[in-house]
Amino acid sequence: MLNHRALTGLLAPSFLLLAGAADPAAPQLIVRLAPGAPDAAQHIPYVDMALTVQGVHAKPGDALFELPLIANTVVTSGKDLQQLSFADRAGPIAVTVQDKAEDGSNTTRSWRAGRAIDGVVTVRYRVPIDAAAPPLALPQYEIRTENGTFSAAANAFVLQPADTIARVTHVQWDFTGYGAGGVGVSSLGVSNAVGSTPLPAAKLGSIYYMGGHPGVSGPAGDGFFAAWQGTPPFDMTPLMAWGGKLHQFYGRFFGYAPPSFGVFGRTNTRNPGSGIGLTDSFAYTFNDTSKPDDLRSLLAHEMLHSWVNSLDGSMDAAGGLDRSWFGEGLAVHYQRTLPYRSGMISADDFLKDLNETAARYYTNIKIATLNSEIPAGFWRDTRIRVLPYDRGSLYFEAVDAQIRAASKGKRSLDDLVRTMLTTRRNGQPMNEALYRKLLRAELGDKGLAEFDAMLAGGTVLPPSDAYGPGFRRVSQPLRRYDLGFDIASLQARPKIVHGLVKGSNADQAGLKEGDEILNSFPQDALQGDQQAYVTLDVKRASQTKHIRYQPRGEIVQAYQWVPAS
Repeated sequence: MLNHRALTGLLAPSFLLLAGAADPAAPQLIVRLAPGAPDAAQHIPYVDMALTVQGVHAKPGDALFELPLIANTVVTSGKDLQQLSFADRAGPIAVTVQDKAEDGSNTTRSWRAGRAIDGVVTVRYRVPIDAAAPPLALPQYEIRTENGTFSAAANAFVLQPADTIARVTHVQWDFTGYGAGGVGVSSLGVSNAVGSTPLPAAKLGSIYYMGGHPGVSGPAGDGFFAAWQGTPPFDMTPLMAWGGKLHQFYGRFFGYAPPSFGVFGRTNTRNPGSGIGLTDSFAYTFNDTSKPDDLRSLLAHEMLHSWVNSLDGSMDAAGGLDRSWFGEGLAVHYQRTLPYRSGMISADDFLKDLNETAARYYTNIKIATLNSEIPAGFWRDTRIRVLPYDRGSLYFEAVDAQIRAASKGKRSLDDLVRTMLTTRRNGQPMNEALYRKLLRAELGDKGLAEFDAMLAGGTVLPPSDAYGPGFRRVSQPLRRYDLGFDIASLQARPKIVHGLVKGSNADQAGLKEGDEILNSFPQDALQGDQQAYVTLDVKRASQTKHIRYQPRGEIVQAYQWVPAS
């Protein structure tokens, strides 16, 4: 049963917080989370939710609230919600449910009003947590529990108002049913927290929640904090201190910083080292073999999305994944450039990051994919998914070199980017038109022509000295990423091997046409590691086999950078 007494008891004092909100005139959204007591295996069985939403206006039949059933291919808790109820000052609200497939990777459920609504709406429900659910090699949205802690992104379990109104968000934690020592952390801060600015529904879904007994670091003086779930194989505190120091450097470099920034880690045996950008925060994964060095570039990348953020009015927010060359490309460029400039990584670390990107890009058989075709393949083909990251970063590095040369070292890409971000902070559009205007001012029509060529799938090649006189470009033979069968086999349910290539590494390792692949595995990083192996757990008739091989195919000439001396 829902703990209605505990939730109701929170209702009156919660409104006392409104006077302290960032914008008292803005409508408020209060999210209350009450985790259940962990069982003998230290799994939290459920989280009771109560939402109080101001400024709701709806006619009969209008959508009141929404929640993804599938978010970027991840199945959420949308169909599992229990004891769901809606009410306003007139009493219970009857609703109808409607599901809509947005595209092949996203499906949304909406709850529609049975009568007119005008004012404050309260929502209550329970979210069960399946402790036995297998880990996914997918974005870390779905709700998970271990070691007396749960975590999830809001788009997996927190209903969102079905409107475009920006609301000041309050996060409140109730550990009455959980027991002593409970701690809650969200993207808005440690413990109970209030957002610094009103947020629209599009950003509410990207708030992360972690509650129970997480490890916690911070918040530091600049608002940087971290929380992690599970048992990391190393002490997280020094790594988070490194991240906090880099976050401060980013703030000085860009000239401003968000009021707070959170980092969330959790265990994933299938996909360690992955990350997702969130509202003023990000989430990453680790397993028992993860090392601090493996996670530093991930920290560096995801923190950059506080500045070049696809969820906050940036270039790629307007057009979707076909604009991700901007936000993701800049993040990859700066994830190695700024830590190297600040002395927080070595030249060897810089080259390792650069050459992994270059190797993945120049050996990618999908290298000529049009930018307009990125959205259709982003979640279905890893070779397309990595293009905005790789192509975008190398494009920006070429542009940086060209601006430095044209200005005789007086200007760089940094100046262009800072101008775009300042434009956004001043309330003006930060869009492709602005980028083209600034690019033309720096590089003329030639710069615009090369930009259009990049969007059309043209191969990007920074000059040999793009990274300074200490490095030079060389050509090396490298092998293409090639699973040895049709990559679409991994999107089917069940995952049946089709299109097995005779003579491929997969074929030589014993994989057969018609085998069913039982496991999932991360491919994005796999593409950049020429020495990596993949292990497939396959079912053939009544037998299960483990097939291990290097997912590599033909040899092609690719570019790398080495020390100049």
